Amino acid sequence: MSILLDKRELKKAAKELTLVKLTEVIETLNSIIAERQNEVEVINQLEQLAKSQGFTLEQLGYKLNNDAVAELQQDSEKVDKRPTKPKFKTINKDSQYFYVENGELHLLRTHTMKKGLQDRGVDVVPISKVDKKYAKQVDTLIADASEQALDNYNSKVDAWNEWAAANGEEILTKK
Repeated sequence: MSILLDKRELKKAAKELTLVKLTEVIETLNSIIAERQNEVEVINQLEQLAKSQGFTLEQLGYKLNNDAVAELQQDSEKVDKRPTKPKFKTINKDSQYFYVENGELHLLRTHTMKKGLQDRGVDVVPISKVDKKYAKQVDTLIADASEQALDNYNSKVDAWNEWAAANGEEILTKK
């Protein structure tokens, strides 16, 4: 029995010992965090003082290496982001598909929509099979889609031209 009691006491002592060590480690980490926070506050005060006096931090020797590395990474990311060169897509009326939902005719925007609509029981039909009562709406739907395609192209041309000017690529014109 005394061996069992000793074993229990040893386990209890080991748990208490690890708990004491863990609390010591936590206290040490908290003190380090507090010191780092004070350092950050001092650096911020130095930055404000330098700016108010008209000095740059580099002139005073207080610029952190991490800031310079971060700025270089941001610059390289901006240069590397090459946008996709836009291509103007005309909408061919004869190759479009339509569907009727809630009594309204809609233009099928993407062919990935087609399967989802068919799974829900909505008929997707080519222009030749559109009901006559919806025939007048076809031209307005095609016109709206063409206008949207033109707007999308022009906005992509703006992004492309901005990048192309900085990188010596072909400048595109809007339609």
